[in-house]
Amino acid sequence: MLKIVFLSFYRATLKLNNDGGLAIASNVALSLLLSLFPFLMLMASLVRLYGDPSMAQQIVFLVLGSWPGDSAHAITEQVRVLLSQSPGEFFSFSTLIALVLATNGIESARDGLNRAYKVVERRSFLWRRVQGAVFVLLGAVTLIASNIILVGAPFVWSLLLDRIDWLSEFTLMFRLVQFGLPLVLLWITLVAFHKFLPDLKGHKRALRWGILVTLIGIAAGSHLFGLYLQYIANYTALYAGLAGVMVAIVYLYGLSVLLLFGAEFNTALVEVAEEAKNQT
Repeated sequence: MLKIVFLSFYRATLKLNNDGGLAIASNVALSLLLSLFPFLMLMASLVRLYGDPSMAQQIVFLVLGSWPGDSAHAITEQVRVLLSQSPGEFFSFSTLIALVLATNGIESARDGLNRAYKVVERRSFLWRRVQGAVFVLLGAVTLIASNIILVGAPFVWSLLLDRIDWLSEFTLMFRLVQFGLPLVLLWITLVAFHKFLPDLKGHKRALRWGILVTLIGIAAGSHLFGLYLQYIANYTALYAGLAGVMVAIVYLYGLSVLLLFGAEFNTALVEVAEEAKNQT
């Protein structure tokens, strides 16, 4: 079993390079950065119009707060400036354009996943754009709901503890569930990306192992990248005021590589397992 796993890692690494995955990841990273700003603005607009305006700031932190170093600082500052505007200003023709721009990141990821899974895209351009818009809107709604849970759950829990004493025994479980939510959301997001973005109709794929590899890579890579920024890198000396943007691009590039590598690993794992089966 270990031989199959190691061989799958090796083949996935080679195939990622041969498929141009490293170059595609650059495009995905840039598209995600360009899409991130319209996505945050659209999400903040929904919250400001229909909910607590202060929640918009909390959701921006929920999206960007886990980024290592100062990678999100430049984006966060500009979002705060725009959030000071009237919410009605966001709901216009420019909001529609922002939604279309936000789907570009989805399309770049789709192209890389199709290559990784060795499938050809046969769905129409309009269908893909509509699907991309649905991804963006569902992502916004999910993050809003997550913020309500993360912010509102402690208040509800404290009220329950005041009235039901024996619930205090489950406080640790409550904390684990509360802060495990971002991990669950990331898992669901990756499953949706792998299952619905590539044109896998008629192709059976085991997705969970590649997604698990991506999750482990994101957790370990984010920590290591944070240490790198803290003790080694000095982007300010090279890029001055653009340092935050450059760090964000590098971080998104790493996430994009891990996303595509997960798909390559799924493909390699199936191939290696079939070869091993045929040899027995």
